[in-house]
Amino acid sequence: MKAWIYYEYGGVEVLKSESEVAVPEVKNDQVLIKVVTASINPVYYKRRLGQFKAIDSHPS
Repeated sequence: MKAWIYYEYGGVEVLKSESEVAVPEVKNDQVLIKVVTASINPVYYKRRLGQFKAIDSHPS
């Protein structure tokens, strides 16, 4: 599975493309959905920029 991950606050330069992310284990009462495309909500990039540091637990 592929993913864009960040480990620190900052601009687009902190994004890392990971191509070997483990597929989550699905339990009996869950389903796994394949996402082909996705968009970025403004809250997500503002979080990456650190605009929610006071209430955010990320990066860990």
